[in-house]
Amino acid sequence: MLVVEDDTDIAALLCEILENEGYVAVAVSDGDDVKAQLDPRPDLIVLDLRLSRGGAAQILRSVRALGMGDVPVLLLSAAGDLAERADELGVSAYLAKPFELEQFLVIVHRFV
Repeated sequence: MLVVEDDTDIAALLCEILENEGYVAVAVSDGDDVKAQLDPRPDLIVLDLRLSRGGAAQILRSVRALGMGDVPVLLLSAAGDLAERADELGVSAYLAKPFELEQFLVIVHRFV
């Protein structure tokens, strides 16, 4: 799993949650680091909508350009327009911050 989150505390927590479920998780903080973590191909990308460097749209374009458009993407954000943005970006699922652990895991298990 690839976690793209610029808040290091949230990224570490998400990775810990995923690892406790038996998954291998790698966190990166921006789009510059995403390409380096796409081999091996991730089973799921957990992507924060608003990153300090590079946005979700740019990251998704890069991932899709590399032929990985079928990799499920879980979009996370506290933005009020999250549903609209998720629809525009064509992601697999979205979850509003703050969220319950159970909600997160239900979505993860749906795709992996």
